[in-house]
Amino acid sequence: MSEKTSVSTILKSGIIAGTLDAIAGVIVYYIWFGFNPFQVLQYIASGVHGPTAINGSIAMIIAGMGYHYFIAFVVAAIYFFAYPKFSVLRDHKVIVGLLFGLGIWLVMNLLVLPNSNIPKGSFDTGLAIVGILWHMTLVGLPIALITSKHYNSKI
Repeated sequence: MSEKTSVSTILKSGIIAGTLDAIAGVIVYYIWFGFNPFQVLQYIASGVHGPTAINGSIAMIIAGMGYHYFIAFVVAAIYFFAYPKFSVLRDHKVIVGLLFGLGIWLVMNLLVLPNSNIPKGSFDTGLAIVGILWHMTLVGLPIALITSKHYNSKI
C-alpha cells in the first residue's frame, strides 16, 4: 500500500465526513439556537479560545473551521490505521461505522467538550439524539465505507 494513497484516503474521508458533519451542525444549530454558519464556526473556536470567540472576528471563523477539520482528519486516521488490525471493521463495516460515529459523539461530548472552553449549557435530550444520529450516519459511516473501499481495492 502506498503512502500517497493512504494519505489521500484519510484526507478524502476526513473532508467528506467533516463537511457532512459541518452541514448537519449548521442546520441543527440554526434550528436549536438560531446560529448562522459563521456563529457555528466561532462556537467551535470557543473550545480553544473561550467564549469571546463567539463574538470574534473572521480569524475565529477560520480557526473554528481548522479545528473542525483537524478533528475529522484525526478520527479518519484512527479508523484507517485500525482497519487492517481488526477483522470486525472489515466484516461488519456498516454496523462498525455507525458505532464508530456513536463513539465519536461520546468522546466529543463526554470528554473533549466538557474539558474545553466551550460555554457550558444544559443537557438537551433532543439535541443529543439528533447529534448521535448525525455522527453515526454522516461521520462514522462515511469514514468506514471510504476506508473499506480503499483497502478492498488493494486485494
